[in-house]
Amino acid sequence: METYGVETVKNRLLFDNPWWALDDQAPPKFKQPSKRLFFEQFAQKVEQGDIGRAVVLSGPRRVGKTVMVRQMVARLIEGGASPRHVLLASLSTPTYWDVGFYKIIELFMERNAETAEGKMLYAFLDDMQYVADWETDLKKVAKDFPQVRIVAALSAGVPLAEEIETKDPGYDVAVLPPVSFAEFLRFRGREQELFGGDPAQHRLAFNQSNLSALNRELNYYINYGGFPESILGKMQGAPSPLFVRDGMIERLLHKDTASFFGINDLKGLSHLFTLLAYNTALEVSIEELARETKIAKNTLRKYLDFLESAWLIRRLHRVDKNAKRFQRAVSFKVYITSPSWYAALFGPVLPNDDVYGRLVETAVYTQWLGASKRISALTYASWRGGKIDLVGFQDLAMQKQRAPEPNLVIEMDWKQKLSGFGEGPQTVTEFVRLNCNGEEDTLLLTHNMVRTGYHRHVRIQSVPASLYAYGLVNELPE
Repeated sequence: METYGVETVKNRLLFDNPWWALDDQAPPKFKQPSKRLFFEQFAQKVEQGDIGRAVVLSGPRRVGKTVMVRQMVARLIEGGASPRHVLLASLSTPTYWDVGFYKIIELFMERNAETAEGKMLYAFLDDMQYVADWETDLKKVAKDFPQVRIVAALSAGVPLAEEIETKDPGYDVAVLPPVSFAEFLRFRGREQELFGGDPAQHRLAFNQSNLSALNRELNYYINYGGFPESILGKMQGAPSPLFVRDGMIERLLHKDTASFFGINDLKGLSHLFTLLAYNTALEVSIEELARETKIAKNTLRKYLDFLESAWLIRRLHRVDKNAKRFQRAVSFKVYITSPSWYAALFGPVLPNDDVYGRLVETAVYTQWLGASKRISALTYASWRGGKIDLVGFQDLAMQKQRAPEPNLVIEMDWKQKLSGFGEGPQTVTEFVRLNCNGEEDTLLLTHNMVRTGYHRHVRIQSVPASLYAYGLVNELPE
């Protein structure tokens, strides 16, 4: 029997990097698909990062990470980098498994030994989750080859935003979340029609007469809009819930990704995810989940960690009526990372369905997934006799202070019971009066009501949830 070796790997690298054969003097123009709103912040990390420090591009499957990496390859070459100084390899390719990516970088450097002096080289390594101890290896390769900007893309295993805010992982992280509502409108060609002005500069020129149309778009987004393939190209017009169910949930929960994290009970994992999706935007407890799924608590925590690292769910910390975090987290609020997961599992929903308000809240929360500093500082409040849907702080450090002061208080009011002229939002008002300093944003997210008023000297704005979700693009880092 013959075995393959280094020469076979070299041939595969030539196959994966056809631009190595291009002329340095006349770099071509690459065909460019639509860019995600997150492309520029990713490009900045790649082009301006510290020497010897890698970049990790993290996000769920099928959101366009590989497309974004190829767009970055095109940008570098069109910007003057030698085509032979840019490498792309997918570590899901079995040909690369035996040699490892350290050897791949060595071969890349050997190939460019005569032309690389004084130049920055770029190595893009897709599907890094196929490397068992990828974090250790990535930091070692970046340190040992400071002339090469190492960029790794992966769908699971990156530390969560709060962990990164607490402790430097040793590499820079760029996030590519599911499609935002603003991107959804842009990809469908509806943004300019609904908003006018210059959406690219975050300048809203919204006419309230368009609110009904915007709410219809939000409904489409909730049911179909989380992933580029369900909006663009060949998938356009196809039943997106089937695409998400068959193309994503199946792959994440029933194939190789979970096994790389030592999870063998895929049926139990799927049951847990389905249960969490059904309870999106609700508070759940470890006790309840263990009782319902029949999964041991320690195993359950492992499964929850995996589902979160694989970008299927996010857990939100709980604070009490004094805005202080609980020392022992036995309950948490859960969100699926795209509301379209719900439609994929349980069927499309309509605005008058009982669950719809929770899916609107989920849609609002997920707009922040690309803004790590904001998402790490978001919590919810729950205590006996009261709750607040979302409580935000200036940053994670403020959230953890002994006397935290929230700067964002949000209550969902889709059915507009609080925004009318009745008793008003008593619980919200009391929470703000007890914990805030007067500079906070206090919002009721409504179906179609726009109103600013005062309740017991607390300024409260009623804002349509669809308009607010669109505007959250302004929270993305520059």
